Amino acid sequence: MKSLAVIVLLLISASLHAAETVRPNVVVILADDMGFDSVSSLNDKMGMKTPAIDRLFREGMSFTDAHSTSAVCSPTRYSVLTGRYNWRSRLKRGIVGKWERPLIEDRRLTLPEMFRERGYDTACIGKWHLGWRWPKMGGGTTENLNAIDFTAAVKGGPCDHGFDEYFGDDVPNWPPYAWRENDRVLGALTTRMKAGAMVGVSAGPSVADWDFRAVLAEYSKRWSQYIRQRADQERPFFLYAPMPSPHTPIAPHADFRGMSKVSEYADFLIQTNSAVGEIMRALRETKQADNTVVIFTCDNGTSPKANFAQLDSAGIHLNEHWRGWKADAYEGGHRVPFVVRWPGQIEPGTQSDQAITLADIMATCADVVGHKLPANAAEDSVSLLPTLRGQDVDGPLHEMVVHHSVSGHFAARQGKWKLLFCRGSGGWSPPREAAAAKQKLPAVQLYNLHDDPKETTNLQADYPEVVAELTAELRRIVERGRSTPGPQQPNHAGSKWWSGLPWKK
Repeated sequence: MKSLAVIVLLLISASLHAAETVRPNVVVILADDMGFDSVSSLNDKMGMKTPAIDRLFREGMSFTDAHSTSAVCSPTRYSVLTGRYNWRSRLKRGIVGKWERPLIEDRRLTLPEMFRERGYDTACIGKWHLGWRWPKMGGGTTENLNAIDFTAAVKGGPCDHGFDEYFGDDVPNWPPYAWRENDRVLGALTTRMKAGAMVGVSAGPSVADWDFRAVLAEYSKRWSQYIRQRADQERPFFLYAPMPSPHTPIAPHADFRGMSKVSEYADFLIQTNSAVGEIMRALRETKQADNTVVIFTCDNGTSPKANFAQLDSAGIHLNEHWRGWKADAYEGGHRVPFVVRWPGQIEPGTQSDQAITLADIMATCADVVGHKLPANAAEDSVSLLPTLRGQDVDGPLHEMVVHHSVSGHFAARQGKWKLLFCRGSGGWSPPREAAAAKQKLPAVQLYNLHDDPKETTNLQADYPEVVAELTAELRRIVERGRSTPGPQQPNHAGSKWWSGLPWKK
């Protein structure tokens, strides 16, 4: 009997150990310029369907109050990969420019580095747009196009921030118009080009040689290939799939052109949905779907390049629920679709109204794989795992959610209240800041999003105490270097754009 008991205990121990060592694959899909209303599951007036993405919503949990940390591209990507508000970095406004150095700090723990520490293989296939260390002819690095040696290794990109492998283009409509693999620019490097014009002796193919319509199709193929190649591997994988669509250049593949019978933008949106479907098909056909966490979201709101008026006239309403669009501090700039699918762990077809940000991806993934994040990492990231598993969560996940516009203007959200530290949109929709100043609009805007989701009635004069409370809480979050519990952390050195905060004036 004693030996039988020992055997039973050993079997139980082995079973528990096996359960502990079963780690799910993780796929993060980040669409580009695709706001909340661009998913038909979230917008019954959309006027077209996104069936593959809708299926994720049926099979997972979606968040109706999810936000990119910035209303534009590069800053949000920084937050996804670091779990930190983008404005804590050196970038206080705008995006990472052409030929610019890396935005992610060398010693900062990233999402793929965290996965690697847990024994994962990691891959990034898609749009990077977080800067590189461009090699200078004769040695060193440079941000001067005319001094770059395109035949040398390009450091500071994905493979220097935790990814085992990378394939992408950085930004499709930016030079050099060539694919990149790991730390090399691919192609016949025989001519220098600047903004599409050949001017010297050394860079990449010209814009005339670059097929914009092939970009998303190439990524879609490679995402599927990577997943299929992983089917027989023992180690789990993390795949980061940052899409180039439906961002400009609006260039649907020939297989999708004309499919919507409305516009190339609508065609591109159809292709974007199809690419998500290809990822899920690869997971299902290789029997990896049940052991893979899939997160689908977007880096900011929909761009006006979509041509809202043209789409509206065709019955496609992508600016239905929120004021503003990409680049804005208004909700349309940063309210995005967000869904997580994990069979057996997340009840299908569920929904949460917790206010979250894309920075939360890092703490959530760390929780999934059992990684304890250090105090100096993911300072603004909160794990969504208890919510995803249907556990009761006492109160909001975030005491405050902070938003940021293209021009560096802040907005602070707490419960029903949203305070914008700008006179206008802070971005591209009217009124822009210069026009708002001429109109002598108030320096701040306060909205009750529960009663006024489209931000039409500024209540700042009626609730000065709310303005003061939200301002004080935002100051605490900024100055502590974190919005989560833990020791104070430093922000990157400020610039004049910190003057957008009232206590910096």
